[in-house]
Amino acid sequence: MHLTKLIINRLMSERQHINTFLKKVLQSNAFSKSVINKELLKYLVSQSRKGEVPKEYQIAEEMFGNKNGTNEDKNVRVYVLNLRKKLAEYYKTEGSSDAVKFGLPKGGYEITFKFNKLALFKDRLYKNSLVVLSVSFVFLIMSVFIFFNKNSHKVAKSFIWEDIVKSGYPSLIVLGDHYFFRERNVFGEFSATRVTDINSDEDLDLRISENPELANDILKTEQTYINKQAPFGLYKIMSFLGGGQTEIELQYSSNLQWEHVNQRDVIFIGSYKTQNILRDIHNKLGIDYRIDIATLYYQVGDSILEFGLNISGNFVTEYASFSRFITEDGRNILSFMCNSDVGNIAVLKYMSDPDNLEQLEQLSKEFESPNFNVVFEVRGQGNTDFQISLKRIDPITAPIDEIWP
Repeated sequence: MHLTKLIINRLMSERQHINTFLKKVLQSNAFSKSVINKELLKYLVSQSRKGEVPKEYQIAEEMFGNKNGTNEDKNVRVYVLNLRKKLAEYYKTEGSSDAVKFGLPKGGYEITFKFNKLALFKDRLYKNSLVVLSVSFVFLIMSVFIFFNKNSHKVAKSFIWEDIVKSGYPSLIVLGDHYFFRERNVFGEFSATRVTDINSDEDLDLRISENPELANDILKTEQTYINKQAPFGLYKIMSFLGGGQTEIELQYSSNLQWEHVNQRDVIFIGSYKTQNILRDIHNKLGIDYRIDIATLYYQVGDSILEFGLNISGNFVTEYASFSRFITEDGRNILSFMCNSDVGNIAVLKYMSDPDNLEQLEQLSKEFESPNFNVVFEVRGQGNTDFQISLKRIDPITAPIDEIWP
């Protein structure tokens, strides 16, 4: 009986994951303008879920209402070929990190499902703010003890972090959280949905206004979720800023207002998707990110450099950015940004090493001001970083009073 229950629970879990990522595919840019591709994918997924592999004539009849077959059968092959190309396009761009991927092998009409168990495990869509803050509080308590670790104490006396300790301002740590909503799936049930280019109620309202037929199939929620990089980053920073060195406050990027940053040092830890009101600040610093093509645009003078996400097998190479500047009243503003968790995890480890901080300090001394941007190349798998290298460090030349409000 216990085994039967486990099997049922597993099947229900897989069904929910399939529904979630099917909706993500259907709402992607790759599929947004193709009704036939959307309907064909939904049909084939439904059939495969039932363990059935339809014939060409069945697809022609059930999808296109053609009971005579023949001519429509030939069209089915063309439609399936186009669908296969669209899926390949989607997984090279928007869906590159999807935890569930749909395959359509050549020579048949069966959809395969590839589950990334590690990615599914870390996917905390129902993580609410109270739980996250409770976890953060645990990290805060732990950091009081960790602070007295010799290496952590040395880091606190190092370049950048010492400036924060000595600034005299309380520190606001902003954790990038992800927006999601609930949407009716192909089975008529509401399930959690995350779309990369929808990061606020305003974005969702715009999507609905452009597609009014979705109005009855979407529910807003006040919940958000964070990736592993956020609590990890909080843990690392608190390990050398905690212990009474400076007053620490926490905020989520989705709730951040400009009045929250008044008279505070600010440290942002999040993905490029979670910048919210900080996006304009980063753009003025010369850092922009195109989510749809997973590319970092980095401006140096009159030139714009492109750093694109690269996936090879199970390994990912991404580009994380770090920005640091000091306001006219002596407040420190730091931003750690990346595409996936592994980027910020690697950079925060880098910034926790006194030798790395000393090297960074020597490089920055070549500039006439303490304000600079850094681009790191990170290679890793899942949440594990294997290699990090500093690709660029450049001074921030724009007047800070024109960047920071």
